[in-house]
Amino acid sequence: MPPRLSPLPALSHNILIILIELVFGRVLGRGGFCVVNEIKDFDLNASGAGAEHEKDSPEKDMGMMRGFLKKYCIRDGDCRYAIKKLSPESHTDQTLFLKGTVDMAVEARFLANMEHPHIVKMRGTGSSGEFESGFYIILDRLFGTLEDRIRKWKKAETKTKGVIGKMVGGKKKLAKLQLEKAHVVFDLATGMKYLHEHNIIYRDLKPENIGFDVRGDPKIFDFGLAKQLTDDISNGDGTYKLTGFTGSMRYMAPEIAKSLPYNLSADIYSFGMLFWEIFANEPPFITYSMKMHNELVIHKGYRPVVDDKWPFALSDIMKKCWKVEFKDRPDFTELTNVLSDETLRMSPDEDGQGAFLDLDISRRSRE
Repeated sequence: MPPRLSPLPALSHNILIILIELVFGRVLGRGGFCVVNEIKDFDLNASGAGAEHEKDSPEKDMGMMRGFLKKYCIRDGDCRYAIKKLSPESHTDQTLFLKGTVDMAVEARFLANMEHPHIVKMRGTGSSGEFESGFYIILDRLFGTLEDRIRKWKKAETKTKGVIGKMVGGKKKLAKLQLEKAHVVFDLATGMKYLHEHNIIYRDLKPENIGFDVRGDPKIFDFGLAKQLTDDISNGDGTYKLTGFTGSMRYMAPEIAKSLPYNLSADIYSFGMLFWEIFANEPPFITYSMKMHNELVIHKGYRPVVDDKWPFALSDIMKKCWKVEFKDRPDFTELTNVLSDETLRMSPDEDGQGAFLDLDISRRSRE
């Protein structure tokens, strides 16, 4: 059993930042309880952060880190950090406030203990307590979500079809897009593998919770529904006592939708649906009502149709992810192995022959 995550004091590894030090930019996104703004600047004089401190003191280290954040806050014209805080609506509604503060506290505790290239990095937190109205999280800014990327892929793939598309290298461009998608799926699988190695179930995999950093690398964010699986909630049969009907219905494993005991494999099901959406350029079951989804998908086992033009190895592992019985699903170790082999097979050979000569794969995750 992997060690349990450290309690909240692990946040001391990050910098505590006073709200008045921050200069907000535009709104980047809104959720049920929170709002995310870009950070345009750090006003270190607002709190006396620039004061002298004794050599090697914690206060001096904190001041130096604040200075680092200020120095690199704007790079190449882009804001590199973002702040996640409770929305104005959550401050006026007791129920929203409670849910929002719990969501923020859970996310902060998880991110304080994580270090992975495909999980968003937390840079600091508010100086108030985690359950107080002034608490917030400082994160690396992300530029667009997977939803946005899928729309771009769909538009690009449309241009490769038809007579004109084929005349201007449409087949080659389509193959290159498939490779790009396979890389994104692989990167996300490595992030999820990291979570599962620490017995963390994410429970909310969907395009809205995946963004891209300034280099274009995918990052998993929003850990409000994440939970570490520990012995005290184990049923002794490989499943755990966990809240049912948690997450988004379209990506929710049948056992969660039915409020049955479940385990890490529920994330595998969600990943399979996300995997399909990336290649299909549309959400699974897009024409289904909630009632149809419940009847056909949850209870009768309907699944999306896999395009026979997709690489067989990818289609095969994708279909295994959404098996009805959770014991029949692969884990993320198997997934990353298959995805790694397939992306390498789809990539150019050493002589540079192939359809993907200008795709930079040198900085992708490899295990």
